[in-house]
Amino acid sequence: MKSQEARRALASFPGFGLNASRRKHNRDATATSFSFSFRRQSNSSTTSKQKKLYDLEVYISRSRSPYFNLSYEDYLFKRFPAYTSYSASSTQLSKKILFLYTNYRSVIIGRNQNPWRETNVQSLRMHNVPLIRRKSGGGTVLHDEGNVNYSVMMPGNSFDRDEHALLLCTALNSVFRQRGEETVLSVNERHDIVDQNARKVSGSAYKLQRGKAYHHGTMLLNSRLDMLSKLLHHSVDSRLELVEGPGVQSVRSPVSNIGISDELFVNTAIAAFRREYTTGSDNAFRVRYVDEDSITKEEEQEINQTIDELRSWEWTFGSTPKFVHRYLFGDSTPAVSFTVKEGTILDLESNLPEFTEYKDSIIGTTYRGADVASRIDSERWKQRLIGAI
Repeated sequence: MKSQEARRALASFPGFGLNASRRKHNRDATATSFSFSFRRQSNSSTTSKQKKLYDLEVYISRSRSPYFNLSYEDYLFKRFPAYTSYSASSTQLSKKILFLYTNYRSVIIGRNQNPWRETNVQSLRMHNVPLIRRKSGGGTVLHDEGNVNYSVMMPGNSFDRDEHALLLCTALNSVFRQRGEETVLSVNERHDIVDQNARKVSGSAYKLQRGKAYHHGTMLLNSRLDMLSKLLHHSVDSRLELVEGPGVQSVRSPVSNIGISDELFVNTAIAAFRREYTTGSDNAFRVRYVDEDSITKEEEQEINQTIDELRSWEWTFGSTPKFVHRYLFGDSTPAVSFTVKEGTILDLESNLPEFTEYKDSIIGTTYRGADVASRIDSERWKQRLIGAI
């Protein structure tokens, strides 16, 4: 039933029918596991003169690794052409890319965020959930296999914060109506997609460079929302620590799932983008499935370099803007404060002999729990710092 429903989502758009056939999987970069071809129908509507058409490339990841998927996204963006202006030439349309992927459970923070403020570092370790700093701005999100991520790359002068979110709302609302459901999605003033009860189902982040840009977002389908409070917003929930300093702070919002399958969402998104941005010609529309085994040697080398960077402590924690991490007693009085910049302790303030006695040796230490704990003798504070940092 899910597969039939997903096919109907594609076929429901005027002018297109779907024919998908499997191909043998190999390492050829041009090969995909599915070949999508759309048949023009006799009742096809003409393309609006105001509509911008693009050479649309769709990439769908079969990998569940957040390191691979975020690195592949970065790879696509680096190779995306920088346009000085939109081209509607019949021989050279400007390009647009849609990249769709799902990650295993992971917490993704924005480029300019503080992981000690945005997440519960100790809980992440306890649940064996990786923490990754992405290349774009925006807030912190929880990914899991009940969530599909979409990334749209476009010429810089075509960038619009709401355009693709609105497109997805229109397409998904059509699906909900066909299913007889009451769900109605819209885009709010923060550029999030929300349901009729103002609960966020999709958040967005953006990256702009000269001549090009991308917008990527989450879509909560059947995600484990109960994990949000366990893994995120540590400084809000904890009465024993405070993190102060610059950096983008996430905005807490009520969230909800939209309750459809990932297959239905993916096919609905592809159909909507193809309808909106192409004439239906196969010459301006391509789909490629990717994962660790299907990329070329050239792609693999660069992607692995980015994966190594995303896995590194220096990128995830060490690139955090300057901040102060205050540890409190149970009665909320200060115990010790560390001033940290680029992963290194610049200063320490405390009236406790456990720290004042070793202040000189602590300053200059890398801000990792084990490294700081190795500079003091108090077992109680050793354990607390190892768990918190």
